[in-house]
Amino acid sequence: MTEKFEYILSIKRKEQNHDWKTAEKSFGIEFPYDYKSFIDLYGEGGINEFLWILSPFSECNNLNTLYKFNEMKQAYETIKKDFPQIFEFEFWKNGKGIFPWGITDNGDELYWNYKEKSIDIVVIASRYAERQVLNCSMSEFIMALLEKKIECSIFPEDFIREENYYEF
Repeated sequence: MTEKFEYILSIKRKEQNHDWKTAEKSFGIEFPYDYKSFIDLYGEGGINEFLWILSPFSECNNLNTLYKFNEMKQAYETIKKDFPQIFEFEFWKNGKGIFPWGITDNGDELYWNYKEKSIDIVVIASRYAERQVLNCSMSEFIMALLEKKIECSIFPEDFIREENYYEF
């Protein structure tokens, strides 16, 4: 994974050892391995100044998983009360539901959808107008996007560049 990310993204390592057990305990979750490795190697930050990866260790509220989790959950559940037919997902609770891992400059939200035996990627457009569900890991999703092997109709066409980069 590491070499692949460094090949498709101009990226500098920010290697840190984080206390994942405490972070996972605070949410009652087990974060995907690739996500933990990504955060340990590179930290929170943004791809091409557009797709921002959240971290439970970020000092910036806009990139802090706990802060964004509470903010996104409140917004999602408030709107879901009025439009339950559109909001098919349950927010994270008792080991199931959607849990945020990323956001975009356009207000799009990226989640893991924890199900019985699998975890999908869910991208929800700002204002909840559109959604895309993919059966892959976070790292597979990012690499496939940057290598143009998959498209995310929610993201702008100019998001992927000739030379992609990650900044923190």
